[in-house]
Amino acid sequence: MENKITSGIWFVFIGLILLLHNIDVIDFNFIAILKYWPLLIVIVGINLIVQNRVYGNYIKIACNLMFLGWITYVGLTKPSTHWTTDLLNNRDIKIGDLDDTDSLQQQVEVALDSAIPEAKLEFNGGAGKFKLTASDIGQLITAKSGDNKMGMNIKSSQDNGNQIVVLNAKPITDGKQTGAVLIDLNKKPLWDFEFNYGAATIEGDLSTLRFKNLEINTGASKMDLKLGMPQIERSRINIATGASKIHFSIPKDAAISVKYSSILSKNAFEGFKSKKNGRAVTANYDEAPTKFDIELDGAANTFTITRY
Repeated sequence: MENKITSGIWFVFIGLILLLHNIDVIDFNFIAILKYWPLLIVIVGINLIVQNRVYGNYIKIACNLMFLGWITYVGLTKPSTHWTTDLLNNRDIKIGDLDDTDSLQQQVEVALDSAIPEAKLEFNGGAGKFKLTASDIGQLITAKSGDNKMGMNIKSSQDNGNQIVVLNAKPITDGKQTGAVLIDLNKKPLWDFEFNYGAATIEGDLSTLRFKNLEINTGASKMDLKLGMPQIERSRINIATGASKIHFSIPKDAAISVKYSSILSKNAFEGFKSKKNGRAVTANYDEAPTKFDIELDGAANTFTITRY
């Protein structure tokens, strides 16, 4: 009888939520409640403990109602979006913005203006393999496809005395094979990066570059970057991704803070002092004059930081 009562409560709850959501009476965020699934284990444990006890039936009903009340609160108060946006968090990916009528080339570049102190790179890429390097090249940026499978175009402008570069890349051949692109960046300016890409692999050594922002919007991809010591007071890294593997190699003396809000993800941070309440920090973070501030948001990711 006890099991029938609690099961009935669950069926009534699920049925009402689905009905009210489907007829637009409420806007329920189903993805938001997923991270509270461990509470189900707690509820099952309580049900087993109080089974066949005096007042056990009342305790079970009360616990289940409290849990469902909390789930209702979370689902109704968190703004709801399409499930793919919450799961993959790819709201800023701009791969589709690359017009097929634009001229595509196997090699593009932008000249360096030595009078400009800062530069921003917005990279929009489709499936492929992209390698980043930093050097004392004569250009601000060069990008070269090692085969005939990737096409690119590039645009440059100035804003408030800074140089803005938009690099678009996409496969231009049919079939499952995708091409590779080498992107070489000048080490002189202070960089602001924005990477928007899909099922791609990005790897590279940015340890000699100075950057103030690194924004990554991606899904079902792989990124492996080597970073150097932070060169300004706060170098910010924002990652919005889903079903991806991201690895950063960072110097062991670098001060780092990581805030993470991710669902069904695996995070591993080497050399951090504390990891609690969705934040991990290194021991030297508070007193360090320069530091990395990393924010991770998404689902089904593997995010690792190793030190060298």
